[in-house]
Amino acid sequence: MRWVVEYYEQADTIQPAEDFEISLVRHHKKLGAKLRSIAAAIEVYGPQLGGGLIEPCHEYKGLWEIRTIFNGFLGRELFGFDGGQNRVVLLHGYVKRVGQPASIADLNQAFSYWKDYQRTHKISPEVLEREEQS
Repeated sequence: MRWVVEYYEQADTIQPAEDFEISLVRHHKKLGAKLRSIAAAIEVYGPQLGGGLIEPCHEYKGLWEIRTIFNGFLGRELFGFDGGQNRVVLLHGYVKRVGQPASIADLNQAFSYWKDYQRTHKISPEVLEREEQS
């Protein structure tokens, strides 16, 4: 089964995960490239990707993370699987130094986006997909 990667979109049309990815292009290019390559693999393998590339966030039902390290920084992009739609919904992301604890505030924010997505199903196509169609 093929999965489609899309962005959660808030009621005000802001897409937090897309904003995160744009900031990576400016400040952490290699980290962003690694996260994008893992997102591409998720399209093929979905939740069976494994290999430590994706992990469920156990205290947050339905929330998953892509986690990668480059040059002392850890990038985390949080997402959910909408199995009924074969959709991977990118929700939120953040960068921290390796060794720092996970950001509970960012996890809570991503989880609130996931709950809102489950209620509204509001998404926007992934940027790369839109560029390919142009």
